[in-house]
Amino acid sequence: MQTPAEYTESLRLASVLHEAAYLQGIRLNSLEAKVLDRKPDPPYSVVTELRPSVSVGAKSITFAVQYEVRALADEDEVFRIACEFQAGYEHDLDNVTESMASTYGDVIVLATLHPYVRELVHRVSSDLGFPGLFLDNLDSKDLFRLLSEEKIKKRNDEHGAV
Repeated sequence: MQTPAEYTESLRLASVLHEAAYLQGIRLNSLEAKVLDRKPDPPYSVVTELRPSVSVGAKSITFAVQYEVRALADEDEVFRIACEFQAGYEHDLDNVTESMASTYGDVIVLATLHPYVRELVHRVSSDLGFPGLFLDNLDSKDLFRLLSEEKIKKRNDEHGAV
């Protein structure tokens, strides 16, 4: 657990990275869907787990986020969808630490990837023959607060970033 001062510093460093980074692409690395029980009728409760990871290169950063979404009827699992999305960024900084990149990932990358995951889960659950699941939006109040206070802002450059 970070102290408030450590968290403030990690946000400051993430803001520095945000100024220098631009998205190169998003990729779906894996997808697995499994039906465990077709009998229970909706509504289902939905449990979502995320496992993010980051790989820092000299001038690039790759974020991978594994999602596992389980639909439950009472306590019994009805179906499961597991996927991994990857987002690649390039930057022009001399030094990016794991901590700096992790905080950036927690704020910006998850907000970037989550709409893709929401759409995929909805489509795959429908393809499995169930009512399409709608994952909650990420609570982006903190992100918007940081953006509005200009603690995190994005440059406008030749890479199309705004």
